[in-house]
Amino acid sequence: MPFNSQQSGPATRRVVFAVLLIVSLVLATVYAREGDDGPIHSVQNAVMSVTGQVGRVGAGVGGATEMLGNAADDATANAATLTALREQNEQLRKLLADTDEYRQEAERLRALLDMKQVSGVTGPAAHIIGRSANAWDQSITIDLGSVDGVEAGMTIMGATGVIGQVVRTADHTSTVRLLTDPNSGAAVMIQSTRAYGIVRGSLDGLLYLEDIDEDQIPQVGDVVLTSGMGGSYERGLIVGAVVSVNKTTSNATGTIVVSPNDDVSLLEEVIVVSSAPDMFAAEKAEAERLAEEEAKKAAEEAEANAAIYGDSSGYGAYEDYSYWSAEDGA
Repeated sequence: MPFNSQQSGPATRRVVFAVLLIVSLVLATVYAREGDDGPIHSVQNAVMSVTGQVGRVGAGVGGATEMLGNAADDATANAATLTALREQNEQLRKLLADTDEYRQEAERLRALLDMKQVSGVTGPAAHIIGRSANAWDQSITIDLGSVDGVEAGMTIMGATGVIGQVVRTADHTSTVRLLTDPNSGAAVMIQSTRAYGIVRGSLDGLLYLEDIDEDQIPQVGDVVLTSGMGGSYERGLIVGAVVSVNKTTSNATGTIVVSPNDDVSLLEEVIVVSSAPDMFAAEKAEAERLAEEEAKKAAEEAEANAAIYGDSSGYGAYEDYSYWSAEDGA
């Protein structure tokens, strides 16, 4: 009789189920009766150990997945705000740069103010907006012109003294020829000796003191002032200091170099001198005051002598030389 799989299938499943049930009952009975070290307990512990490791791996994978998710969220947030952050950083950098620029400008203007107070000059401050590019034309352009009251011939000063003179004006700008220009010249005076001379510019940017008498050669360190002779510059303003005196057999007065005021290439603001105190008039007034005091003191001494000796000479009656003549004759 041929084998019928359809008929044998349910019967086989019932037999297998019965066997498994019996085995389960036997294992349950043995498991309940054996101790913790029994074979079935050992198998159970091994299986739990393996499943525990798998669980931990799953937990680790889950944590890593969560971290990746957070990183993805952060990356998404940064991408969304990156432009705004860059704009804020740019604004902060600009603010810092502007603050430093204002600080430096304030320091430069304070130096100009100090010079105005020391020299007594008056006049507005101007910004340098242009510079010459060659040694033959050493000049600058400032942002004040005829509309602002600037005129040709006005003296221009930096933070340490005279640097040049206005030679040309427009409505809102002026051209200043520097003292160091080869075509520039200024009548000056040595402060210590009161000797007069001329300071001239040169192609090398140095100032040379000329037309000084042989017996009035200055010393290194002597201060040089504008003399006001010829009306080219206001009087009594600092031009510089003598830095070198080199005499030769062919040149009795030698080559005298005067340090120019400031490094004009670094200047950004200057003073346009509208008026300056008459330093020489002040010196003359002081000399006259001292002379008057001396004259007054001499008059007081003469009056005191007259009161004591009977006349202003202090000799009184002893000026009668006839008495001594009579004694000599006897």
